[in-house]
Amino acid sequence: MEEENLNLTWEIRVSEGRAGTDPEAPDWEVAELENGVVKNNADIYDNLTFAEAQQIAGMWTKKKEDAEVS
Repeated sequence: MEEENLNLTWEIRVSEGRAGTDPEAPDWEVAELENGVVKNNADIYDNLTFAEAQQIAGMWTKKKEDAEVS
């Protein structure tokens, strides 16, 4: 059995149908990408302000980096 080389990243983007012009509006989402692709729509967290989206993406990135060091 071969081990899959999985690359997880998180993308902050404007939710579909939203303007994305106001960073305080809940127009933003964070999508978990596996090798650059959303594999599960449940891994998209939406209705976030831009600051909330940045915080979530940063938290997940740090958690991933911490797991790689362990």
